[in-house]
Amino acid sequence: MTASTRADLAGFDSELHALFHQRTHLSLWLGMVFFLFFSLLDLAVCREYFVLFFLFRLGFVLLLLSILYLLRLPAAGRYVRHLVFLALLLGSGAISLMATYLGGFTSDYYVGILLMMAGSIAVLPLTGLEAALVGFSMYGVYMLILLAAGPRPQSRELAYAVNDSFFFFAVIAVTTIQCFDDMRVRRNTFRAKENLKSARRELTGYTNNLEELVHLRMEELEESDLRFKDLYDNILDLVVLLDAHGIVRMANRRFVEVFDWDPHRLLDRPLVQLVAPGDRDRLQKALLGLLQQGEDIRDRQVQMVTEAGRVIDVEISGNRVDMRDGRSWCQLVIRDITATKKMERDVLASNHLIDTSRRAAILGLAKLAEYRDCETGAHLERMREYTRILASELALGPAFARIITDGFVEDIYISSVLHDIGKVGIPDSILLKPGPLTSEEFEQMKLHCEFGAAVLAEAEQEAGHVSFLAMGQEIAMYHHEKWDGSGYPRGLARDAIPLSARIVALADVYDALTSRRCYKPAFNHETSRDLIIREGGRHFDPEIVNAFLVREQEFKRIRMESLLN
Repeated sequence: MTASTRADLAGFDSELHALFHQRTHLSLWLGMVFFLFFSLLDLAVCREYFVLFFLFRLGFVLLLLSILYLLRLPAAGRYVRHLVFLALLLGSGAISLMATYLGGFTSDYYVGILLMMAGSIAVLPLTGLEAALVGFSMYGVYMLILLAAGPRPQSRELAYAVNDSFFFFAVIAVTTIQCFDDMRVRRNTFRAKENLKSARRELTGYTNNLEELVHLRMEELEESDLRFKDLYDNILDLVVLLDAHGIVRMANRRFVEVFDWDPHRLLDRPLVQLVAPGDRDRLQKALLGLLQQGEDIRDRQVQMVTEAGRVIDVEISGNRVDMRDGRSWCQLVIRDITATKKMERDVLASNHLIDTSRRAAILGLAKLAEYRDCETGAHLERMREYTRILASELALGPAFARIITDGFVEDIYISSVLHDIGKVGIPDSILLKPGPLTSEEFEQMKLHCEFGAAVLAEAEQEAGHVSFLAMGQEIAMYHHEKWDGSGYPRGLARDAIPLSARIVALADVYDALTSRRCYKPAFNHETSRDLIIREGGRHFDPEIVNAFLVREQEFKRIRMESLLN
């Protein structure tokens, strides 16, 4: 390993450690807030254990406060990972103890460990190995406590244990892949930034005070054309002198070498002929401004083309030069920035990769809620396509043209998959019930709207304002509202219901009608369309129903392609 490579690794590790230490404080504060906040769930679900569970939660919060105090000590910095991992394991233990009072493996309280796992790993910059180690350790704590809490599990408890294990392994797999990919991208981004800094330092030292040097030497050598040409030939940047018409009158050796031109062919021709067609007008206007109004050219970036057809990125600076005969010419210093531009594009590509990874993680987490329900198939993928079609069609009409921008369409495409994320908080006994729900069970089922909105609100608070997370909160909370005000959870009506939620409501109902569920067969497209038409003005926004009818064949096509796949 070279000294440069070791230095890069040391710099990356130092930056990662500082970020981990910073994120640790955020993670611990979030843990305290959420752990106490879920006391409300204890009060609603298991009032008889509220006091005992509150003591468990309070004890864990005091532990987190102790860790925060320790982190203020200089010597504790090297043990920050150990302290965080210990906190996660103890939090898993506290939740597991609560589960033992609520039926062990049949209790849904294990979801709290999943939320703690996903939330902490989303905040902390962990490697894939660390994420897997944390996940399996938390799972191990859960299994050990529940197995040690009572007699040997019977067949029913074993079935729930297998179910719980499935969701643990799914979350561990998703978070491990996300952390592995994020760490790889983070490392590549760090390397690209360091390379870019190094290149900038080299370019700064290489061309330091170049314009001043050229100006000084031109004044000193004004009487000697030969010495003037020698100066230009010894500058490693590309230097040209243009007359008032933009014709090349002088060029240094470096310029001739880069563009592969015969010096005799290069002279007496317009410089803009060497510029890429898309940049010619901009450079021509800049040259005219310099020659006519004396406006200097500073750091103008264009692309130029060599004789061999090679495209290079350059940065041009220039000023007006008054010649002895009274004419004004233009002196340009041209710097080859092809390597720098490539590094910038690499950094942008890395950022795009990060965004793509986050979207994949969002879809994976959303599928956890789908897999717990009796819905099957590519429900979330179809939902994304249905909402994009509806939003695109509504954007063509005058009523929504100003609201539904390209950004709106992209956001609803991403956030529509989060509409039922709150179902992770609904017990399996209700979520998987094949028959009709009782009134009490239905009231509890309604809570998935508020659960989902709360989870997404916390995610947005941690990430800063992110447009698709804000829209995801609207959709999760209001996608069961109805146009006539008879929906839930708030009983909103008409335009009081967010537009994104009204669009998702129709897409969700269409997919539910045309899909087989554990309590109904799948309806064909025509039957589903007739039901949606009848609900226009009652369940659905009439404008959205009209948009559906205009594009219904696309809905039908997407449904059929999904069945074939």
